[in-house]
Amino acid sequence: METLVGILAFGTLGFTVVFAYLSVRATDKLRDSDQPKSALSRDGIEQRLKTAQRS
Repeated sequence: METLVGILAFGTLGFTVVFAYLSVRATDKLRDSDQPKSALSRDGIEQRLKTAQRS
């Protein structure tokens, strides 16, 4: 029974670390892309103002 608790604990910890790593990579990829950003974010507002000035 103690072995099962250890496996579940380390499995959960491992899953959390992998999920966090993948989330950070996805966030960095989106931040570096030229896709339109959310109007609520700081860089999204800057992007929309630049686009409005060009027009």
